Parts: sequence; C-alpha cells; structure tokens
Amino acid sequence: MIVIVFLLLGLALTAYLMYTHENPDQVSKTPDHIVTANQLLTEFEKDVATASARYIDKIIQFSGSLKNIDTSGSIIVGAPETQGEIIVAIDPRYKKSLAGRTKDEIVIVQGVCGSYIRDEASPDDLLAGLGATIRFRSGGIKDIQK
Repeated sequence: MIVIVFLLLGLALTAYLMYTHENPDQVSKTPDHIVTANQLLTEFEKDVATASARYIDKIIQFSGSLKNIDTSGSIIVGAPETQGEIIVAIDPRYKKSLAGRTKDEIVIVQGVCGSYIRDEASPDDLLAGLGATIRFRSGGIKDIQK
C-alpha cells in the first residue's frame, strides 16, 4: 500500500513538473551565428552536410524580408536573391511582436534552426523547384535597441 502511495506521488510530481515547466527563451540568448537569410539559404543550397553541421540545433540570428505573417504564431522570411524560404515557429512570448508587421518588411529574427528540406523540381508538380525550406523553432522577431 505504501509503495502505491509513493508511486502515485512520484507520478503526480512528474506530471506537475512536465506541465508547469516553461521552455527556455531562445530569442534573448546570445546567438551561435549571425547571418542574413540569403547567406543561410545559399549555404544550405551549396553544401547541405556542412550547413547542417553548422546550423541545425543551434541558435541563429538572421535578417531577411517578411514574405508571410500568420499572427497565430509563424512567419515566413526570405531574401530577394533566393527562391527559398525560412519558416519560423514563433515562441508564444514573442507573438505580440507580430502585430503591425507588414509583408516585405526587413526584420531580425532569432530562433533554433530545426531542419532543412531541399525542394526538387518535378514535372508533375508546378510548385516544385521554388527553392529550399529551412524551419526554425522557438523563434521571435528581435527588437534591436539603437
């Protein structure tokens, strides 16, 4: 009986800690790399293995042009020089920074680089071949103090 009580208490404590734990704020941390959206997309397109080793699961700060804004929590950033795009899942603490942003506005974004997908051209898919996609998580638009 005592063992069951301790197991239930341990389970309750574990559940409490899991659901009340907040993810770290990656946007306020010092970035591992600072680049432009164009540099990031170009590096992945040239050499996926080297770029993946350098950027995946690292905190990256980059600047680029807003292509799309979803105020529920994501943005798409690009560079006029490339066809690829960077999709950033916005940390809930930074969703308010999306208000008032406009398409083609230049922004500075920081987050954790999560993955890269190369879009291959296909004769069956009219949208294929439009460039690569890099995905970020725990991101936010940085308001740089001047």
